Amino acid sequence: MVSNQTKISPEFIQNAARVLKTLGHPDRIKIVEYLDDGEKTVGQIHRELEMLQPIVSQHLKVMFDRGIVINRQEGTRFFYALANEFIFKILDCMADAQEKIRNGAWTFESQEN
Repeated sequence: MVSNQTKISPEFIQNAARVLKTLGHPDRIKIVEYLDDGEKTVGQIHRELEMLQPIVSQHLKVMFDRGIVINRQEGTRFFYALANEFIFKILDCMADAQEKIRNGAWTFESQEN
């Protein structure tokens, strides 16, 4: 819960909503999670995640355009990496939530049934 002393600014809310909306696709979350340990080529991503290369490229373009990943070119190959610490923090929060759900401390269901 956010305390009254640390109100989230409207600007941050807009930026966070843009990132979270972009990450709302399961394949994009898989790609971001795979990039968590360092940069990868499109080929590495599509082979490891067993996704079609054009689909991977399309997702990477969307995430690049929205500041979630960065890239660098080496010859004809593009290497992609996570753009900033905010993306790493989102992954950490998701992992923490998964663990709490797994051990029964949290649930996906509403508590007001």
